[in-house]
Amino acid sequence: MPTLHIGASATLARYVLPRLLADFRARHPAVAVALYPANSAQVARALLRGELALGFVEGPERLPGLRYERLLFDELVAVRGATPAGPPAAPLALPEALGHPWALREPGSGTLAVVEAALLTHGVRLADLPAPRYFTGNEALKAHLLATPGALGFLSRRALMAELVSGQLEEIPIRGLYLARPLAAAWRTGEVLPLAAQQFIRLCDLSCDCLS
Repeated sequence: MPTLHIGASATLARYVLPRLLADFRARHPAVAVALYPANSAQVARALLRGELALGFVEGPERLPGLRYERLLFDELVAVRGATPAGPPAAPLALPEALGHPWALREPGSGTLAVVEAALLTHGVRLADLPAPRYFTGNEALKAHLLATPGALGFLSRRALMAELVSGQLEEIPIRGLYLARPLAAAWRTGEVLPLAAQQFIRLCDLSCDCLS
């Protein structure tokens, strides 16, 4: 049985690809799929080394030697631990938001790359933040926010739906901070994709409008 090796960043691996993988397996039961979750930079490096047939990545970075095909757009939001019975959070100006402790994904993640690019449009660097904390994985970052009053975290809305609906976390709009990002498939430039990878890309093209 042939195996299709796919790498995917955290948001895509947990919140986008499972539905597509289930559909693919139903359509192509003779193909096994191995999914390797990692951050976007790690997925890109594995593609360049030839360890994966396909990668699914977040954020703006585009590496030489890889071809990218946009699947859909995603939105990052700023959140904090919710105040019990408190009023809805008022929007913050960026200088006010910078006064809070920030919780961010680790270097190499597409999430951090988007936050960094958005800050640079305002002349702010990550090094300018007051003692930011970095977390490997969405769940560790959310746990920190729940345990640390006043901390601001930045994650995909897709990764936060349960906590926002339950009221554990609340969204904090930050005026002027644009945090949309593309989610994309990637593979090595000039490489003839295996048939299974071609079939998976076609399925993504057909399905992603339903996932937006």
